[in-house]
Amino acid sequence: MWVIDIRHWLNESQDGPAVPQLKKKVEKLEEIIVFATSVESLVPVSHYPKCDKRPGRKPCKGRLDVKMVSDDEIYWLCQVCGDEGVVSGWTDLFWNVTIGDLEGEIH
Repeated sequence: MWVIDIRHWLNESQDGPAVPQLKKKVEKLEEIIVFATSVESLVPVSHYPKCDKRPGRKPCKGRLDVKMVSDDEIYWLCQVCGDEGVVSGWTDLFWNVTIGDLEGEIH
């Protein structure tokens, strides 16, 4: 199980990965944060985040079950491969849709 404070993976301006090797992981966490906070804010979403794991070197075909478990924690689980984790430290980031008055659908 992943337990991540995303602030530790971000650059000083907190708008991208701290190092290039974290780019895809930070993008996946961004997708999870935007999805969870959109649902929490009742902003329509067009799709669930897909699992990006590769068990047996083949792409997992699962979708992530994502839910807010506290004011600063988002939990995800892939029912297909079992990948799961909790991300915290996102509340002051611009990916937090609950902060603004966004209208429309998030893609």
